[in-house]
Amino acid sequence: MAPRRQVRMTPEEAQRIRAQDAAGRLDHADPEVRRVIEDANRTSVRAHVYGRDAAARGTIRWSLLVTIAATAVFIVGLALHFLLPPM
Repeated sequence: MAPRRQVRMTPEEAQRIRAQDAAGRLDHADPEVRRVIEDANRTSVRAHVYGRDAAARGTIRWSLLVTIAATAVFIVGLALHFLLPPM
């Protein structure tokens, strides 16, 4: 079995492919067409969940990392406040 190619497409291309599929214009008997439809669905879901492009996904990751780090610093500070004796 040949390795599966990764199809790179923009969210706009994926939406157009999904619209053509919803209208019944695509042939599901062809395995290559099915793969393109699956990739279009995957691309659309990722764009919806993570943002439209790589920059948006990077912003989400950065925000999540900063939030987790700030929470960890707060918890450590609170623990040290209650565990260390007063000076």
